[in-house]
Order: sequence, then structure tokens, then C-alpha cells
Amino acid sequence: MNTLGGVSPGAHALVLLAGVALGVAAVGAWRLISARRRAGLSAPVERVLAGAFECFGDAVIVLGRDGRVARANGAALRLAGSDVAPLVGKDVAVISEALAALRQGLARAHATQGTVSLRTGVRAHAAIVRVTGTPPVEVVVLRAEPPRAAPPPLPARAPSLPEPARLGEVLAGAAASVRGPVARAATAASYLRLLAPPLPPRAAEQLTLLDEALDEAARRVGELHGAAEKAASAPRAVDLAPLVSDLLAAWSPPAGVRVRSAIEPAVALAEDRPLRAAIREALRAAGAGAGRGAEIAVHVGRRGASAVVEIAGGAGGDDGDAAAVARALVAPHGGRVEDEAVPGRGRMLRILLPRAAEAAHPHAPPV
Repeated sequence: MNTLGGVSPGAHALVLLAGVALGVAAVGAWRLISARRRAGLSAPVERVLAGAFECFGDAVIVLGRDGRVARANGAALRLAGSDVAPLVGKDVAVISEALAALRQGLARAHATQGTVSLRTGVRAHAAIVRVTGTPPVEVVVLRAEPPRAAPPPLPARAPSLPEPARLGEVLAGAAASVRGPVARAATAASYLRLLAPPLPPRAAEQLTLLDEALDEAARRVGELHGAAEKAASAPRAVDLAPLVSDLLAAWSPPAGVRVRSAIEPAVALAEDRPLRAAIREALRAAGAGAGRGAEIAVHVGRRGASAVVEIAGGAGGDDGDAAAVARALVAPHGGRVEDEAVPGRGRMLRILLPRAAEAAHPHAPPV
């Protein structure tokens, strides 16, 4: 039966062919429209991006409304890192969490910008612009910051080692602080042995070991203290200029007595504390023998192989006690003391010390 009525078979085939062609054309048009909608790119935007993608050298990324990458140029791939390639279809957070957070600014404006850190460790300035369309897209432009120059290396410094005398003072203080607790522990162990009831053999053996250990500790602390005191008293290079200046600044001469000083560079081989005590004693004796209106002269300098501290003044009331005290303080390390009367100036007390090489002292002024 012919259901097409009076239509000929040839016309029937033509109608079917036209219907198929129309269907193919519709599908193609729908795919083209869908592709443009997925990319969200109108023809003017395509032309702008065609230049931006390759002409400026910046990384350019096109995001869909869901925040996923729709397109990216080669610079964007290099910034993102090869391990996330291909970028298309991935969330922008794989490039940078900070960039994903920066997109939130588009809720208040059509564009936003800021500096972000990419997951590859590169810092970049980012600008995001929303392009209206159906649907809208976001264009991200990233420009990497130039690498920061590394700071210049710090100049090499030789390690500073404590001077033997200073190290001796530290060790002497440490030994003295330990000596007391060790002695108290030994005393407590002795009382425990005397007052405790009879102990089991194993406990008595352990108490004996404790006594022996404490005795050994006391012996070693004593040896350390003795060696430390010996090291602390060893002569060393002492810069006399600042030492005498400090003593003069701390000394209060009698009322009406003038002090005149002439201090030149001089480095002596001496022990600091006894030397300071000797100079203080000489200043005390000079001040005690000086009357109102008198003058005390202090001179620091060098004389041959000796570094010299001279203190002149007073009326000769001192009978040599100051010189004897100073001599006892500096003689153990090669120092000498001269005491003489100076006409019109009272007594002159001169402390002569072995000179040390100025170059060996780190704070010695140039000569």
C-alpha cells in the first residue's frame, strides 16, 4: 500500500534526504553554539585574546564560570608547572590557592588584582577581569616577579676564643659553685652511714660506692679550681690607656686637688686585677699627701722595653707603704716599682711592666 498517496518514489527519497541534511546542519550549529558558550568567547574577545595570548609574553588563562580553566597560553603552562599539564579543565586552585581566593573580589567588582604565590614557588602579579557574555568568563593575566637577588654573604669572621685568663676566671667560678654542693652531699652521705640502722649488704655496698664517688668528685673539683685560679692569674696583654682612664674616672681626689693626665698608648704584660689594685693604692697615697691647691700628675707611656704608669704628687707624707703594696702586687709577673722624691712635686711612684706586642692586643691603638 502506498501511504504517501500520489507522491512518486523519487520525490519520497528526496524528502528523506533533505530531512537528514537539515538534521546534520542543526546538530553542527548546536555544537558550534555550545562550544562558544562553553568558552564564553565572543568574536571581539577572541580577537583581543589572540593578541594577549602571544604578543605580551604574560601568562593568560581563561576561566569558566565554575572556576575551571577553559584556555591557557604557553606562558601559563610554564608558570603552573609541567606536573599539572594539561591545564584545561582543571580548577584554578591547582595553580595557586591565593589566585582562587583573589577571584572572590569579583563578587564586588568586574576586576581585581594582587600579588599571589604560585604552587611552583614563583610570586606573580595577577589581574582578573570578568568578561560579560553568555555565559561570562574570567580572564586572568599573570606576570611573574623578577627573582630577588640573594643578599651578599656575611664577611667571614674568625671565631673569637676566650683569653686564657678570662677562661680561667670562668672555670674558677664554676668550680667554686660546684664545690659546695659536692661537700654537702658528702656530709649527708656520712650522716646517713652513722645514723641509719644496719643496712642490707647490697645497700651498704651502694653507700660505699656513693662515698667513693663523692670523694672523687671533690678531688676533681679541687684540681679544677686550682688549675682555673692559676690560669686566671696568668699575665696577659693589658692596654694601659683605657685601664688608667677608667681608674681616674672612678677616683675622687681630695677637694681642691687638681689631676692632670697624659695618657699615651702602651700595652703591658700583666694581670689585670693586681695591676688595678696597685694603681688605686698609688692614687690613694698621692691624694692623701696632697694639700689644697696641689696637683697630681698621671702619665702612661713606654720607656724602652717597659710600659710605664707614673703618679706624681703629694707632700711626701707617705713613708713608702704604697710603693711596697704596689710592688707586692705587680712583682710576681715581672713588674717593678720605683719610688723617688721629686723636688717641688712631692713623690713619684713609677710602675714599670714588661711591654707586650701592641699587634697582639686587639684593642691596642695605633702607634
